[in-house]
Amino acid sequence: MKFALDWIADFLSETPTPETARDLLDQAGLPVESAEEAAGGGTIFDVEITPNRPDAMSHRGLARELSAMCGATMAPEGKDLLLPPGSGDPVESLASVVIQVPRLCRRFGALLLLGVDGAAAAPDRVRARLTAIGGHPISAPVDATNYALWSVGQPLHAFDFEKLSGGILLVRRARKGETLVTLDGVVRRLEPSDVVVADAERAVSLAGIMGGLDTAVTASTRVVLLEAAWWDPVTIRKTARRLGMHTDASHRFERGADVSAIPGALNLAANLILEAAGGTLAPGLLDARGTPLKRRRASLRLSRLQLLAGDDRLTLEFAEAALARLGFLPERRGRRLAVEIPLGRPDVRMEDDLVEEVLRVWGYDNLPSRLPPATAPGRQLEPRRILEDNLADGAVAAGLYESVGYPFVDRAAQEGPFAPWLEASGMGAPLSVSNPLDDTRPALRATLLPGILDALSANARHGRRTAALFEIGRAFGRRKGDPDDPPSLESRRMAFGLAGEARSHWSSAGSGRAFDFFDAKGLVERLLEPWLSPESLRWKPALLDGFARGAAAWIEGEAGVLGVAGLVSRGEREKRSLPDASFAAELLVDRLPLSPRSAAFAAYSSFPPIEADLTFSHDRALVWGDVEALLRAGEWKGLESFDVIDRYQGPTPGEGPLKTTVRLVFRSGERTLSQEEVNRERDRLAADLRERFGVEF
Repeated sequence: MKFALDWIADFLSETPTPETARDLLDQAGLPVESAEEAAGGGTIFDVEITPNRPDAMSHRGLARELSAMCGATMAPEGKDLLLPPGSGDPVESLASVVIQVPRLCRRFGALLLLGVDGAAAAPDRVRARLTAIGGHPISAPVDATNYALWSVGQPLHAFDFEKLSGGILLVRRARKGETLVTLDGVVRRLEPSDVVVADAERAVSLAGIMGGLDTAVTASTRVVLLEAAWWDPVTIRKTARRLGMHTDASHRFERGADVSAIPGALNLAANLILEAAGGTLAPGLLDARGTPLKRRRASLRLSRLQLLAGDDRLTLEFAEAALARLGFLPERRGRRLAVEIPLGRPDVRMEDDLVEEVLRVWGYDNLPSRLPPATAPGRQLEPRRILEDNLADGAVAAGLYESVGYPFVDRAAQEGPFAPWLEASGMGAPLSVSNPLDDTRPALRATLLPGILDALSANARHGRRTAALFEIGRAFGRRKGDPDDPPSLESRRMAFGLAGEARSHWSSAGSGRAFDFFDAKGLVERLLEPWLSPESLRWKPALLDGFARGAAAWIEGEAGVLGVAGLVSRGEREKRSLPDASFAAELLVDRLPLSPRSAAFAAYSSFPPIEADLTFSHDRALVWGDVEALLRAGEWKGLESFDVIDRYQGPTPGEGPLKTTVRLVFRSGERTLSQEEVNRERDRLAADLRERFGVEF
C-alpha cells in the first residue's frame, strides 16, 4: 500500500525525515518496500502491511506506529475530524436507519448534507494526495469518502439521498434471487448469506464491498447521505470471494475495522464536501447500534515480559508507556498491567501478544543475544517439571505406557461421576471455551481420570484388554484462580489406569491373575516413594460414583489429600466397555514435596528372624490404616516389619465380621531372639488391639 509522508505528518507533532520514518516503520514490523518522490513533491512509501494489521492501513495508523517507535506525541485532532455546525431540521426528522442483523452490523452512522453541488471538484490538496498514492479523483463527494478511508482507515459511502425510497436505510440480509447493479455496472445476483443496505423498496448497496449504481452520487446530486458502518469480517469475506470482488473497503472490513473510527471519518468527509461543494449539514448524527462489541482485556506480567524477552532491563513503566502510545489502555496493578485492547486491534488477544507489542517499541535489535542458563544440556530448571519427569520415569520403569488425553470435556457427562474428587482437589466451576472445537466438549478438563479411562477403552476396543497407561498433564478450574494469572487456574496431575491381567514385569507374559486394588495401591506407593515414604501415606475409604463402593480410597499425606485410587465402577466400565479388573488413580503433583526425601543406610542384621502370625476377627468398619498406625506407633521390642497375609470374609461376602492374619517379623541387630521373647511381644500387641479396637482372637 502507498502512503504519503506529508499526509502521515498531519497526525504527528513533528515531521520525521524520510530516512527516519522508514527505519521506524521497519522497527514496527511494517517494512517499507520502496520510497519514491511524488510528482508534486514529497515522499511516497510503499509499505508492506500484513493481513492481521488493519489498524495500520491508514495514514493515521502509520502515524501512531511512528509516534510509538520514537516516543513522539500525536498531534491534537484537527477541526476536520469534528462535526461541522448544522442548520435546519435535525437529521432524525429527514432520514432513519434500521439494523435487522445486529451481529453482522454492530454500528451504522450517517450524516445528511443538503444543497451540495454534485459536480464540484474536491480541494486541490485532496486531489493531489489521492493522485500521489495512485487514486483517481472524481468529484468532491466521492473523493471525500476515499480521502477519509486513506486518512483514518474507515471506509465510507455516499448516497444520492433523493434516490432513496422512503428516506430510510435498512440493513438486512439479501433476499433469495435479489439483484443489485453495483457501481462498476455489473449485475450481482445475491444470496441470503449476503448483507445489503436497502431503502424502502430494494437493495441499494452491497454492505462493506460496493455501493449500488442507481443511488450513486452524480453531477446532478443535491442531497448527499454519508454512511460509515462496522461489518462482520467473515460475512464480508465470504460475499467478496463468492462474487469475485475486492475493493479498498472490503480489504479492510474483511480484516476488522475500528468501530470507534466511524464518527471521525464521517465528520472528515462532511467537512471536505462542505468546503468544496457548498451546502449545509442537517444537525445531528444518525448512530444506529447493533450488538455491542465486547471490550477485550489481557494481563501483562513483568515476569512474563522479561522471560520472553530474555532481558531484565525491561520495566513495567516502559511497557505501560509503550502500550499507551500504541493506543492501548494499561493500568498498573502491582507487578502486572491490566490492559484494555483497542477495538481496532483484532490481532491482539492474549498476554504474549502484549509482550510482542512492547518489544516492537523496545526494538528487537536491543535484545541481548545469549543462550539461556542451563546446568546441563536439556535440563529443565523448573522444579515442578523435574518432579513430573521423575514421576514419568518411575511409571515407565514400572511397565506403564504414556498416553495423552483430550483436554476438552463435557463436564457433567464425563466428570460428574468424579464430583467428590473434584471437590477434594480444589476444582471449582468449569473453565468453558468461548469457541470450542467440539460443541459436545465445551469445557477444559478438571481431572485426568476420564481421559485415562478413554485410553484404556480405546485399547480394549482394538483387542488389547490388558493395558497399563499413565498421563501427566494439567487440569483446570476456577475456585481459587485469578483470570489475570492463568497458571493459577491450572492444577498439575498424574493419572494412571490398569486393566486386565497383572504382570510381574513389563517384558513378562501374563500371570493369569487379574489386577486388584493392591496393584494400584502398590504402584502409587512406588511412584511416590522418592518423596514420601509409604508409611506416611494414609488410605481412607472414598465414595465416588466413578469408583466401586468399598474398593476406592483417598490418599492422604501431611499436605492433605494427595490423590484417589480405586476399582472403576460397573457403570463406568460398561459405558466404556472395560474389563472387570480396571483400576485408576490420580495424584496431585502440586501437593508433592519438591525435594526428594533424604535416604539413610541401615545395616542389615546378621541374626535370623522369627515370624509370628496373629489372626483376629473384627468389624468391617475397622480401617487397616488404624491398625497399621498402632503397629508403627507402639514400642514393640524387635519388631522389624509386618504385613497382611490373609483376609477372610466368611461364607457370605459383605456380611458379618472379617478375619485378618498379620505376619509379624521380629529380629535383633545384637543377638538371636528367643521364641519366648517373641511370644511375649506378640501377646502384648494382641492385648492392645483387643483394648483399642475390640478385636477377638
